[in-house]
Amino acid sequence: MDIGIGLPNTVPGTEGRTLVDWARQAEEAGFSTLGTIGRLVYPNYEELIALSAAAAVTSRIRLTTGVLLAPLYANHELFAQASAGVDQAWAAAGREGRPRKLTLAYFALGPDARDQADGYLHHYYAWLGDFAGLIAAGAAVSAEMVGAYAAAFEAAGCDEIIFVPTSSSLDQIALLAEAIS
Repeated sequence: MDIGIGLPNTVPGTEGRTLVDWARQAEEAGFSTLGTIGRLVYPNYEELIALSAAAAVTSRIRLTTGVLLAPLYANHELFAQASAGVDQAWAAAGREGRPRKLTLAYFALGPDARDQADGYLHHYYAWLGDFAGLIAAGAAVSAEMVGAYAAAFEAAGCDEIIFVPTSSSLDQIALLAEAIS
């Protein structure tokens, strides 16, 4: 089994130089992957920018975001630029291939999709107060939204999107399969 280590991009008080040193030392220690998590409303280093810095000083260790809240980026062009920055830093460091980028999006499909998504996501993110509403509003609740999200993330350079259900109803599987076909 591979063992990775997180980059402390969300630890309060971490200096930028520490992130670069951490990346180098993690690679030297033989870890398989350097990962980040992301929060938009928190005093942290944005994960794609942190990974760009890591890519510039490493050559072997894999880089990944554990959680990239891409649907919440209000400026999709800025997200695409940050994503491209990871690719550029990767290449500039002499790495082969390109970094693998994944994202997630919540979904609910069918006649009560909006109510289902809102109910689940408001409950799950209740600790966020009003911000839970922004997350719920971003859920894909129609086949058109599913297709648009997939196309937008593909255009932004993502390799995979994982649609996360807001219902355990088995019909969601077939509805999503139909939406992406």
